[in-house]
Amino acid sequence: MTFQPIPCHESLQPFIRNYWLLTSRCVGQGYQRIFSNGATSLHFYLSQSVRLDSGERLFRTALNRHDLTCMEIHCEEGDFNVLGVEFVPFCSRLFFETKDDEKHHLTPQDIGEQDFITLEEQIHSAKNIDEQRQLLDDFFCQRLTQIPINEVNMERLEGVFDGIVPSHGGVSHSNTDFESLSTSDLAETACLSPKQFTRVFSQYVGMNPKSYLRLLRFHKALQELHSSSSHELLTEVAWRCGYYDLAHMTNDFRQLCGHTPSEIQEIGMKLTETFGADFSGKMKKKILMENLE
Repeated sequence: MTFQPIPCHESLQPFIRNYWLLTSRCVGQGYQRIFSNGATSLHFYLSQSVRLDSGERLFRTALNRHDLTCMEIHCEEGDFNVLGVEFVPFCSRLFFETKDDEKHHLTPQDIGEQDFITLEEQIHSAKNIDEQRQLLDDFFCQRLTQIPINEVNMERLEGVFDGIVPSHGGVSHSNTDFESLSTSDLAETACLSPKQFTRVFSQYVGMNPKSYLRLLRFHKALQELHSSSSHELLTEVAWRCGYYDLAHMTNDFRQLCGHTPSEIQEIGMKLTETFGADFSGKMKKKILMENLE
């Protein structure tokens, strides 16, 4: 299995973290369980159509709007190659206008924009990754010209995200105790009332501020478990990451990734960080893979 990061055009970098190409082979039926990092992603499944989550619908291209729960990609035996686009968490709506009540996985046909449908056909018929990269750059740069110059809410959210998640991919600045932050604190940074801020944040990010802060805490705990000694008490990890107690952290883990903290420690090297900070909208994307090589 190989993972190739592909830089996007420099004008897109404030909005898109990176493109990437994952090349692998599936031995029997396989799956990827992607732990949510709060960022929308666009996937082109180049070698085979896949099933997403527990549904039976097949996707060859999908705009995946991650919520708090894991996303599962189920594939069949054979080549499994994916071309991806990873957006900054609050920027995907600049390129794709979606409704809040729509499904988490949308095809170009679902969105109904002809140039997006055309892009899908061009990407799947392109001869190589250089051609695919140029197609993506052309598509997103063209859409970038349609974004209003003075996007006030974008500026507000950029200020909020800079305050809680640094660009180098950690979960907080050294002088920011994000575990103690509230929606009111973030709203004050954005110069909005809590009610207004919750509406704007949810519209752009796809989840409310409280849920995003919960996701930050979960990712910090994941990182702690990944790097800590197996002999370290889980209660100490829970305390450092802002949980009330171990039971609170365990319940959160069950809901967000389907495993307990102790199970995550046992999984060990199966939990990859192939999609590092530069490609995950400022939070590392962790993936559990089975039958992929």
